[in-house]
Amino acid sequence: MNIHKLKIRKVAPVVVPFIILVMLLTGLSYLKITKILTDQAYSKLTTSREMKKQQIEEFFDRKIKDIEILSKSNCIKTLVKNLDNPDQYLNNHKTTQYREFLKEYIAKYNYMNILLISPSGVIKYTQEKTLKIGKNLNDEEQKKSKLSRVYRTVVESKQTRFVDMKPHKAFGGREAMFLATPVFIDGKFKSILVFHISDSSLSKIMNFNIGYGKTQKDYIIGGDSFEIKNGKICASSYSTRASILNLKIGKCTTAVREKALCEGSDGKQIVENCDGERVLSAYTSLNISQDLHWAIISEIDEKVVLTVPNSIRDTSIRDAMLFISIIVIVILFFIYKESKDEEEIAQKNREMKETLQSRVAEEVIKNREHQELLFQQSKMASMGEMIGNIAHQWRQPLNALSALNVGLAMKYNAGKLTEHDISVFKDKSNHIIQKMSDTINDFRNFFYPNKSVERFKVDEAIEDAINFIKSSYRINNIKIINYTSCKLEIKNHKNELIQVLLNIFNNSKDAIKEFNSKNGIVIVDVIILENSLKITIQDNGGGIDQKIIDRVFEPYFTTKFKDEGTGIGLYMSKMIIEESMGGRLKLENRDSGVLTTIKLPIN
Repeated sequence: MNIHKLKIRKVAPVVVPFIILVMLLTGLSYLKITKILTDQAYSKLTTSREMKKQQIEEFFDRKIKDIEILSKSNCIKTLVKNLDNPDQYLNNHKTTQYREFLKEYIAKYNYMNILLISPSGVIKYTQEKTLKIGKNLNDEEQKKSKLSRVYRTVVESKQTRFVDMKPHKAFGGREAMFLATPVFIDGKFKSILVFHISDSSLSKIMNFNIGYGKTQKDYIIGGDSFEIKNGKICASSYSTRASILNLKIGKCTTAVREKALCEGSDGKQIVENCDGERVLSAYTSLNISQDLHWAIISEIDEKVVLTVPNSIRDTSIRDAMLFISIIVIVILFFIYKESKDEEEIAQKNREMKETLQSRVAEEVIKNREHQELLFQQSKMASMGEMIGNIAHQWRQPLNALSALNVGLAMKYNAGKLTEHDISVFKDKSNHIIQKMSDTINDFRNFFYPNKSVERFKVDEAIEDAINFIKSSYRINNIKIINYTSCKLEIKNHKNELIQVLLNIFNNSKDAIKEFNSKNGIVIVDVIILENSLKITIQDNGGGIDQKIIDRVFEPYFTTKFKDEGTGIGLYMSKMIIEESMGGRLKLENRDSGVLTTIKLPIN
């Protein structure tokens, strides 16, 4: 007991003061650096918020000027007059010129459609055929649409008016925003001119993130449903598709969003975001005309901002503890321990290191061989699905070929067969057979064991994968929407990317068949980032049980019956994307389905 007390008396005077000093210096440094970096982050967030606000206000100012100038043009007035006189409309050659002018106008200024609606609510003209001419917006089934709402607002106010974004059935469920203005001819209210505004320009503004931190994001928030608070209309839930992000991320409410939308104030604050993480947030309200009441929010994760001070703090504490430990060990070593043979210890360490390196090398080789085997198993597992797709794609040309044979035989039996008939039969049958041969070549090229890196266009690889499964999707009543317009060329493994896409498409098909067999839909899109691109695939197949979603990438783990799946598809997909192609693969539950994100580097 006396020896232990002697140890404590000798070590404590050295260790305790040093610990107190290190803790004090570390705490003061941490607080000072934290304040500096927090202020810098808020400055960047505020600047980003104000820039995006100004750009969006200028964007809508241009749209208002566009529609008001066009409504007063001879083109629109002539169209309105001719639409009231159908005979004149059909025979007037200028009408065709004006249609061509409006077609070029839409392409130049990035609108989705231009419409003319009579004061009684009848659609008299539409540049694009997504809506039918003659529909009455006062009909019961049309009354709740955003188009009907903007029409009624203009009729009542005789002013230029907006209607906020919301998914529109007539446009395949995509977001629809409408801008409308009255058309006056000789001082009389004759029609309503409507622009269908694309959200792509707003997306470019909000997704421009050069110079941003890793987790910094900008949002536009609008109200989906409203309630009265303190005499003001306030959104009780918020649409994050209206935030001009790439896909919906659900609904949630935070303190800063409520302040920006309900109180119309601006400021900055640290809050918890929708994922329960602390973020630095700079917010402000955004009012466009009298119809759009939004808020702009710029956020960045607090842990990212505090990476440097946290690292300094952790390093200081670690180094101090290490130093204290060394002091204690040295003191105890000289007081209580005898010296040991360092050469013997070093020799044992070297032997252990060599043994460990040898075992690691063996395991690496075994693991690589196992991965190659799994890859081939995965590709062979999908061969049955591919053969089914070939059968689906061959069914129609085989039926057409059979019909040609029957027709030729009937003419021969009737004695009406001519050389022209034989020539037509030859050309058509050769064309059909060539299409069937092309189908076989496409599938053969896919299964060809090509592991080399090649340059290819991302949109073409996606289209190739869609072509493989489109017949199977059509039979299962599943609609696949490809929003990909990216013509970017990258250098990577094309066939392996197609293999991953096919795995994901087949998983979505199986999930939709079980959960939503009548209204299945899969949406594909590509987003270009600074040094990478993201391929997003969203389905409405009910999602994955949250209890097992973290296990879906494990080998041989499957949610299907044993005779329906091997459990290696997603595992190999992750291995291909992350180890072979240098990217990232992520699955998460979004909007009654699964959102799959593939992130690939841009060479």
